[in-house]
Amino acid sequence: MDEFVSYDFCKPYLIQDEYILWSGKPEKGHLMMSNDIVVCLFGIIWLGFCLTFIKTLLLSPSIFMIIWMIPFLCVGFHMAFGKLIQKAYLRNKTFYVITNKKLIIKSGRKIKMYNGKDLPPMEIKIHKNGNGTIVFSDTIYNGRRQYRTYIILENLKDVAQAQNAIDMMEDRNR
Repeated sequence: MDEFVSYDFCKPYLIQDEYILWSGKPEKGHLMMSNDIVVCLFGIIWLGFCLTFIKTLLLSPSIFMIIWMIPFLCVGFHMAFGKLIQKAYLRNKTFYVITNKKLIIKSGRKIKMYNGKDLPPMEIKIHKNGNGTIVFSDTIYNGRRQYRTYIILENLKDVAQAQNAIDMMEDRNR
């Protein structure tokens, strides 16, 4: 019963003649993606340098320098562990809905909606446990800069059903 109540959030955002093709949520486990590993490792190295610097500061105490290092410690901690803690926290508060017109993602209190025709190309990654992740990624050139956009449906038990629902979207096929 709780599962059906969790997906009530999307009903106010459905327009006339729009209906749900698939709904789901991420399964437990598999929190890290390849780019998360790089950021985490860099954060651990950053944190190590900060702690080493603070250790040397404690030998010749300078309160100003120790206080000055606190933001650097926080940044290192966030890079090393913050993303994993945030993903674990939001895992039970994340829901995906695919309608015949759009993709709706609720993560915590944020709701993001993507029209089917605006979705970038899809890539499916199958994990060792049989679950899968759907990644929509695109590179956008904005004058002199280049941006990479990601839309991710993480760790889905029924990834094939979600992929089929995305293929059935009316606006995506036009």
